[in-house]
Amino acid sequence: IPLDRFIPNHQNIKPNTMLYFGSIIRKKGVLELAGIFNLVIEKKPETQLILAGRDVIDIFEKESTLNLFRKKLSKNALSHLDYRGVLDYNEIQELIKQVNLVVLPSFAEAFPMTWLETMALEKPLISSNIGWAKEIMIDSKTGYAIDPKAHQEYADRLLKIMDNPELVKNLGKKARTHLMYYFSYK
Repeated sequence: IPLDRFIPNHQNIKPNTMLYFGSIIRKKGVLELAGIFNLVIEKKPETQLILAGRDVIDIFEKESTLNLFRKKLSKNALSHLDYRGVLDYNEIQELIKQVNLVVLPSFAEAFPMTWLETMALEKPLISSNIGWAKEIMIDSKTGYAIDPKAHQEYADRLLKIMDNPELVKNLGKKARTHLMYYFSYK
């Protein structure tokens, strides 16, 4: 990843915000994220979840995955959802800089560029622990890797990060350093 094109900026972080970016589709763990977000809202009702990406028709339910996601949210969680739709690449990078953390609970990845981009911007990431890309995400060092179906554990880690600015800084720095040594062309 060209780290010179990903310059971290910690100046305008909006408290209690998290971001999911990518296709709004079942295989990316979006429907699990609804259950996770419901748990987060119970403990920290001011939390905002920003979704950015293209909505996809669900393969099983034959309707919008975004609609399925919304149906799974509690009333309070739904009122704290901010769906931005498809955004320009630069807009995504700015959003990553502005949130507390990024959450990507995918069930299907190969070599996830979303992870690399998040880590390059020194943003804490909670990803999935489903067998791939363990050379990118090192659990508890460069972020957290958790089973997307473990809603309570996922929510607990999200809350831990949001409530601990020093942890945010530490995970972000370690993630970028890891990329610098193993995934940068320089």
